[in-house]
Amino acid sequence: MEQVRRLIVYLIRHGETIWNREGRCQGVTDVPLTGRGYRQAQALAELLREEAVSVILSSPLARARETAELIARPHGLRVTLRDELQEWNQGEMEGLTGPQLLQRHETFFTRWLQDPADTAPPGGEPLRAVQERAWPVIDQLRERTLNGAVAVISHTMTIGTILCAALGLPLASIHRLRVDLASRSTLTFTPLGLFSTWVLTTLNDRHHLTTELR
Repeated sequence: MEQVRRLIVYLIRHGETIWNREGRCQGVTDVPLTGRGYRQAQALAELLREEAVSVILSSPLARARETAELIARPHGLRVTLRDELQEWNQGEMEGLTGPQLLQRHETFFTRWLQDPADTAPPGGEPLRAVQERAWPVIDQLRERTLNGAVAVISHTMTIGTILCAALGLPLASIHRLRVDLASRSTLTFTPLGLFSTWVLTTLNDRHHLTTELR
């Protein structure tokens, strides 16, 4: 009996940075992992050690790349960097804390909560642009002759836009999706003709993290 081919895509958010710890708006600003973030990435590597991971894709930003390199090591794989997987460019909001964001950009957030797809932060990009660059990287994996797993290391908003695309949800649904640090969400694709579709099998899984690392 012929084995059913199935593609598994692990969408992984990077470990902690100092800006995550300080509650700062972190988009394309290149901030490396903290010691705690490194340990979170090690926990992810241990989680995926026995999985049949054959390809590892990553955002080129240090926090994602460092996480990806730790995951790749047990598999003897090279990390393929993809600019399309970078985080949402948040323009003038980069580096600001929550109180600063509300003080300086309240008008933006009022509009963004109503229309997150096409409302761009000052000097930044709308989420629709993030989805249009990131989703094809994932969807094109279907064309590969893979019967295993692909690990994709990226960022919270980028992963959110990918999930919306995979599930056929409007980008406004991103407000209802949670993607925490060092989490794993899993998409699967089984080629079954008319019944072929992307399926979400896990969301924001963090069971691999100890209490200290959550």
